[in-house]
Amino acid sequence: MNFKEVITLFKAPQFWHRDSFISHLLKPLSWIYYRLSCWKESHRKPYKVSVPVICVGNLVMGGAGKTPTVIAIVKILKEMGHQPHILSRGYGGYFRDVARVDASKHTYLQVGDEPLLLSAHAPTWTGVSRVAAAKAAIAAGATILVMDDGLQNSRLIKDYSLIVIDCIQGLGNNLVFPAGPLREPLQKGLKRAQAVLFVGDKENFKKPKGLSSFSFQYTARLTATSSLKPQPVVAFAGIGYPEKFRYTLEEQDFVIKDFVDFADHHPYTIIDMQKLERLAQLHDAPLITTEKDQFRIPEPYKNAVLTLPVVLQFDQRHSFEKALAHHFGLSPVHESGL
Repeated sequence: MNFKEVITLFKAPQFWHRDSFISHLLKPLSWIYYRLSCWKESHRKPYKVSVPVICVGNLVMGGAGKTPTVIAIVKILKEMGHQPHILSRGYGGYFRDVARVDASKHTYLQVGDEPLLLSAHAPTWTGVSRVAAAKAAIAAGATILVMDDGLQNSRLIKDYSLIVIDCIQGLGNNLVFPAGPLREPLQKGLKRAQAVLFVGDKENFKKPKGLSSFSFQYTARLTATSSLKPQPVVAFAGIGYPEKFRYTLEEQDFVIKDFVDFADHHPYTIIDMQKLERLAQLHDAPLITTEKDQFRIPEPYKNAVLTLPVVLQFDQRHSFEKALAHHFGLSPVHESGL
């Protein structure tokens, strides 16, 4: 497990969301982290594959809504007549060699939770080497590749990069890790992309300098697709920003009796589930979690936990579709929304 993977197993500290004494104290470490990142990038030899590559990335540590964005883009590309394959690093999984994810055979311990979720929508490949994974996908028939994360990794050349920003989470205190949540200075990150996607209520997001003038900006919403009726629940989540799940539940009129947040990619144990079950019994309410978390629940408890699937809906579906079509010389599908 590399340094970046270890980071994802911790909860985001509160000082990442404000200018504080601790964040200023950590600025020298941020400089060191950034310089090391630059050094690593300078020693990577960029590789161009034979099919177009779309990268869905973000600027901060943890989640921003990349996975549902990838799923939405894959759907659009299929409607355009493409055979999209997905590349995912597989954080949390121990597989290092290239593997095509098979949810009937693989576990989250092997390939990570995100690839298991993505594999239901398109052939998904995981592995330490994104170039090797890309080559395997192309050999298997991919006509276009969609990367789930990897904006800051220059090894595989991207043809189109989209930065996803969650409007609730935002960019924190706009400082680089560990003083803040940014993976790199904001302006450097923005230069890597052709477009920005704001997920959620854009009006509540205060844009930092440089972002307001970004040419191609889109908005989208996460919408629950479950047939579950609103009811009292005990909710839990181990994702990049658990509060997003709480917000989604409240939007769907669920009554949250208790909410337990875990670190991103948290591997649930029997003890965890026993504690959660006791909470559920205390409140006489079922347990509910995210689709991604469901993959990390021990088998005996899976059926006892409800899940709330969500999909990403572009507010400017046709505009985004036309931008992709223009960029890759394709024909837009239709005028309708996703």
